[in-house]
Amino acid sequence: MKRATLRILGIAFWIFAALAAVLALPRFVRRDSPTQSSAVDYLVRRTIRVELADRSGLVEINEPVFCRLSDGRWSQVGHVDSISAINPSSSRSPSRCVLTWYEPQGLSPESFQFQAHSGSGQLSEVIATLFPLEKRQVIRDRLAVAFQSHGEELMQALIPVAQRGLQQSLPVIESELRASADRHREEFDRLLARWNEDLVDQRLVPMARREIMPIVRANGQPVAETIGRELWDRASLWRFGWRAAYDRSPFPRRDLVQQEWERFVEQDAIPVFESHMDEIVAALQKTIMEIAANRQVTDELANMMQSFLSDPDTVDLLRRILKESLVDNPKLHQVWRDVAASEDARRAFALTGDRLEPVVRQIGDEIFGSREKGINPDFARVLRSQILGKDRRWIVATPQDSASGPSNSIQPAALPMSYPVVYLADPDDESEPGRD
Repeated sequence: MKRATLRILGIAFWIFAALAAVLALPRFVRRDSPTQSSAVDYLVRRTIRVELADRSGLVEINEPVFCRLSDGRWSQVGHVDSISAINPSSSRSPSRCVLTWYEPQGLSPESFQFQAHSGSGQLSEVIATLFPLEKRQVIRDRLAVAFQSHGEELMQALIPVAQRGLQQSLPVIESELRASADRHREEFDRLLARWNEDLVDQRLVPMARREIMPIVRANGQPVAETIGRELWDRASLWRFGWRAAYDRSPFPRRDLVQQEWERFVEQDAIPVFESHMDEIVAALQKTIMEIAANRQVTDELANMMQSFLSDPDTVDLLRRILKESLVDNPKLHQVWRDVAASEDARRAFALTGDRLEPVVRQIGDEIFGSREKGINPDFARVLRSQILGKDRRWIVATPQDSASGPSNSIQPAALPMSYPVVYLADPDDESEPGRD
């Protein structure tokens, strides 16, 4: 036979052998093996193409599509095959997205709605992934048991060390606060002048005249009038008058009015005030209570404090003073180094390590995994997302209901969730249910 004919027959034989192997493979493969099963499904599955409008703006080519199957496990049911613009002239129009749908368990894409998810990579997202609700509860329970068993012993060892550190720190902090305030005296003066004009003159004084003074007048005027009448009855115009005339005369003595005033205060005025002290205290208490209960006063004071704390210049100045006094204070650092190096502190730290090391190891196993169970799925999610840059975007298919959006589009997800599938070396942990 000619060489060309032999080549054609050889190629045809291998094509026929490959088709026969693919068709016969499902009968001989172990269906309990996840790896072999997924490989067979990939070779023999029937796929369809689904065209959707991307209204999320998050979809990219080759993104996976996940769905929770009837057995509760997440499975990839498709991927994004292509993306094209529906209206190239408009940047706000949705894109045309074509999905390759694998038809898992005979499910049709028409019965699903699609939501696009995107990982932000922020620290809050990492914490939410590493510490889901059930894991936070486990950690709280372990810490509660540890502190219930050893809390009293640890407090008796650590409290004296902390008290000594605080006692030695307060004078250092106070000294540096004064020094820092002196260094920023000009800035303080400028801010005080501005706040005096903006808050005191324009807001505090009018509010005091409008709301506070009527309360003070209503509660204090009766007592003030009573005291005034008694002082007037005790005061002698004759005694003050002739002494004032004598002080203006050319005689050498010129302090008779002052002496009479001191006598009047000591012998007449003070006894009058002392006799009405209960009424004065009652009036003051009632005034303070009514001012504190006045809604206009409290609202205005709260607004003034909010304005004060939201002012960028004021916040920046306070931040710098606190930083200089607490963070960048070398004397304070030295105080705590000396305290930490003391013999009592070393014994307390050693005791804390001995008592808490077992629970810390258990918490570490809960967060990162262990040699026996392997890497924790949540930690694997963080590694793949933050270190390898994977699993950043995905689409979730959820069953359609009457209240949900149209199934012919991809909507942005309303609630965040972790990447639903985790790829681990252990076949038993290859797929972990996601958490909405």
